[in-house]
Amino acid sequence: MDPPKVVARLREAGCVFAEDEARILMEAAQGSVSDQESSLTELIARRVAGEPLEQIVGWVEFAGQRLPVVPGVFVPRQRTALLAERSILAVQAATDTVQTTGSAVQAANAVRDVTDATENGRPARFLEAFCGVGAVATTVASAIPGTQIHLGDHDETALRWAQDNVGPCAQAHLLDCLVGLPQALSGSFDVISAVPPYVPDSAAQFLPREASEHEPATALFGGVDGLDLVRRLVSESREWLAPGGVVLIELGAAQYTNAAEFAEAQGFTATSTLGEDEQSVVLELQLNERRNPMNENNRWPEVARSCTDARRRHFWPAVVG
Repeated sequence: MDPPKVVARLREAGCVFAEDEARILMEAAQGSVSDQESSLTELIARRVAGEPLEQIVGWVEFAGQRLPVVPGVFVPRQRTALLAERSILAVQAATDTVQTTGSAVQAANAVRDVTDATENGRPARFLEAFCGVGAVATTVASAIPGTQIHLGDHDETALRWAQDNVGPCAQAHLLDCLVGLPQALSGSFDVISAVPPYVPDSAAQFLPREASEHEPATALFGGVDGLDLVRRLVSESREWLAPGGVVLIELGAAQYTNAAEFAEAQGFTATSTLGEDEQSVVLELQLNERRNPMNENNRWPEVARSCTDARRRHFWPAVVG
């Protein structure tokens, strides 16, 4: 089948990125051991029927990495690259090794080129809660080798794939929010990052079919206002944060005020970073009574500005979706 015909078929089905998806599907068909034309026809039919592209081809492009995914698990969204970036910066700030002088390019390279994430002889400890296939943790592990990576999710299938994606160094925990973490880890996490389910129950009718029909509802919906699990994560994280630790949470931009007010009532200082889509934010929380390594010696604002300026050119190659 000619590429223009594939693009036209996908566009008729409502695929916004029809050209990119056509290229990916044709690449997948070329790798088939059976008849390539028949394979491509089958792949197109699955996509037109609403199955997520990533589940069809078995991988998702995220932050310059190709991460395996399988049918039935939550597919990492491209907007979550911002959470991955902020997580890298938070881990880096906790280890006190970012060089903040020089150009934005140097600042970006400093984060990417770290080879030993240690502070006082202990590697930085990072937890991706509600990890799915571990997109954020995989990105952190790649950017800052030596970080102690922990993964948490209630979905055993997703958790196995997350551990495969990060590598054997990652420790996986079957969790209900943060319930189920070993008590020995209490007070030890420098950074906890998460994309908890934050779609309000009433918004189910507005989700695309590829999400509502092919991803678990437990990975999507967060109660009446979408913040049930966000509130749990905020409350439960207090027990697990190390001194100076931070919590980073992706949620909808319209949910920020309510989430921040709840967090502040729990003793956190709340700030946020707006996503490029202007529909999502990363909520950044620091316990008031604890020292914030991200602000020590005014390092964090400068690093954040430099690395944000360099993001498109150095952190995140162009991705589909």
